[in-house]
Amino acid sequence: MIQIVLTFFCHFYTFVHMKLKQYKLLTNENSAYGGMLLNTRKGRSRGRPLAVENSMHLVMRSTKAKGEWSFRRTENRKKIESIISKFAQKYGIKILSLANVGNHLHLHFKLGNRFTFKPFIRAITSAIMMSITGINRWTRKNLGKMKFWDYRPFTRIVIGWKALLGLRDYNRINQLEGFGHDRKSAEFIVKNRLDSTA
Repeated sequence: MIQIVLTFFCHFYTFVHMKLKQYKLLTNENSAYGGMLLNTRKGRSRGRPLAVENSMHLVMRSTKAKGEWSFRRTENRKKIESIISKFAQKYGIKILSLANVGNHLHLHFKLGNRFTFKPFIRAITSAIMMSITGINRWTRKNLGKMKFWDYRPFTRIVIGWKALLGLRDYNRINQLEGFGHDRKSAEFIVKNRLDSTA
């Protein structure tokens, strides 16, 4: 009887231990791509990880987005929201949150199909650039070569509840910054849940 119990315990421990190791490997897997990571050899050595089961975090940055071109200007903000909503609907992508910080955008989204990411990101980056600057393929020739986005879009897969809550708070802090709060007051508001939407 004792031997049977010990055998069961050993098998159960081995099974749970293996599952925990597999989970640890999954959560520790490098799921980020783009942005400044492409300045490193490791960052360029693989493709962009995409997920359908988990949500994803996207960052698009442009140091040229200031003054008339600031993403935070009311008319520009409305254009950006409209563009993202239009193409998200077209490609079956669910937008969970959008934080506009003036010169960069944070997007939390969920893919319905991993093959829709490429046309979606190409569509929104080019449409936002053309809408904000007024430059298109016909006027571009007269203006010469201009790089609007600083880097290729940064993405990472959001794995686990803790990461999801962290991203929610991070995006809300960025949204509050977009509304004119400084970083410290935005962090205080979100940390203490003083904002009902945080």
